[in-house]
Amino acid sequence: MAGRFSFSAPESRYGGPPWFRIGQLDVTTTVLVALACVGSMFVYAILGDLDPLILWPEKVLEGQLWRLVTWPIANGPDIWTLLTIVIFWYFGREVEGLVGRNRFAWFLLALTVIPGIVGTIIDLPQAGIRPIEIAVFLVFVAEYPYVRFFFGIPGWVLGAVFLGLEILQLLGERNERGIIFLFVTLAVAAIGARTMGLAESFPWIPRIPLPSNSGSARRSKKQRSVSSGSTVVEGPWSPPASPPSVDAVAAQAELDMLLDKISATGLDSLSAAEKRRLNELSKKLR
Repeated sequence: MAGRFSFSAPESRYGGPPWFRIGQLDVTTTVLVALACVGSMFVYAILGDLDPLILWPEKVLEGQLWRLVTWPIANGPDIWTLLTIVIFWYFGREVEGLVGRNRFAWFLLALTVIPGIVGTIIDLPQAGIRPIEIAVFLVFVAEYPYVRFFFGIPGWVLGAVFLGLEILQLLGERNERGIIFLFVTLAVAAIGARTMGLAESFPWIPRIPLPSNSGSARRSKKQRSVSSGSTVVEGPWSPPASPPSVDAVAAQAELDMLLDKISATGLDSLSAAEKRRLNELSKKLR
């Protein structure tokens, strides 16, 4: 019965270093956005208004273009919004771990600005992280469709249910512009995921060719994770180190080959089988 309520998710293995640290907190792109969303709750409590952050189409047309970027972080303080931010943080760090902080930052920027432009055109005000959270969660599900959530529900089923409920709610509200905004957001997320080398189970989704610039960061982190541990100064008191086994040497060589390929051509150059093998080797050598 214990496993019935379990949730298993792949570990983030390819993320680079954080942008900066606050004490022991590594501030990645995901953490930075989540902190901004939580901070807006305190701003609302102090000022009673988040108007300068909200996407008001008429104000964007007047020249207040920053609203195309700031609308997701305009979040009022309530428990459901906080839960939405937590979900974004959890699944956002998983996706960011796969593609690196730089690409994930550009992905979130596209996921904010392009739907924001569409919202301005169709005269649809926007505020809050909810559309971004849905898109990031569905990107995670597209990459790991069979990951098990509570009660053993596969990820693709949960993603379909969440998306279906969102569409039903918009239909019930007769919110046609909201449906347009949702589908534009999902289209940007799908193309962005494919562009970053994710969602390989959906080859019909187009991708935009981009230069690979984050392979070396992923390689350095992988090497650190394999060789992590306490450092001991060698001396006559140290016991002789046992030579690595033949299997370990072979596994390390195969891992190095895959990492070299990532460094040269990016994560999206790996086949699905190579990605699975990379995951297996990282677990074996950890």
